[in-house]
Amino acid sequence: MTEEEKKNEAQAQEAAAMQQPTEQPARPNRDRYASMFGEDNPDVDFEDKEARYGRMAEERERYRNLRESGKKLTGILNKHRWLGAMLMDDEEHPFVWMAKNGIDPREILSDPEVMGKAVEAFDGWKKKQTEGEAAEAAKDEALGRSAEALNSIQQKYGLSDEQKNRMMEYFWDEVWLPAWNGEVSEDTWTAVMHAMNYDTDMQNAREEAAMQARNEKHANRLKTFDDGQTPPPSFSQGSSRPAQKQEKKESLRDFVIRNA
Repeated sequence: MTEEEKKNEAQAQEAAAMQQPTEQPARPNRDRYASMFGEDNPDVDFEDKEARYGRMAEERERYRNLRESGKKLTGILNKHRWLGAMLMDDEEHPFVWMAKNGIDPREILSDPEVMGKAVEAFDGWKKKQTEGEAAEAAKDEALGRSAEALNSIQQKYGLSDEQKNRMMEYFWDEVWLPAWNGEVSEDTWTAVMHAMNYDTDMQNAREEAAMQARNEKHANRLKTFDDGQTPPPSFSQGSSRPAQKQEKKESLRDFVIRNA
């Protein structure tokens, strides 16, 4: 075999080795977790890191809440050990269990202090239920008004249904949900600032338009003079520096349409 043939054979072997799939290292823990994650979350693609971490964060938050609830329950059971024993015997009615263990439910119910606290607690529960129902009704009514306002914006600015839906999705995902969690971005604060300065922005725009119209009028009048003719005093007096154009701030309308 010649040197050229040896060289070609070595290159062929090298190319064949490169085409062979690289053996992935064994990751039993990752595979086991991926299997468990898929069983608990069939709607989430495990290989989508952002979606996976989002669901993992939700599960972590639930675990924290359960852990805090468990600590409180442990404190209550340590303080009232008979309650823990009653809960373990889930076949008996609580009053029957109390009677079997020497606790007369009638004495508890006849205690004015205990009954007073029980009635007060029950009244508080009913009040919360009523307030919750009223809050839900008020929220539904407010959502209806919000939908009407969005439809009005769509008609006013001639937005398509797709643009309207994108505005709604942007508001819920980028404004409402983060604000509910206490997070407000710089872009959101900027939009609020522009909304609060809307009247000022409009006034600046009007003044800028009027100034531009005056400048154009004066420029047109200057064009009518022949070479060497003295311009009117109104043009020769005062500073020769051109008027500084005011920087126009982005209005809330422009911000909304730009992000729609």
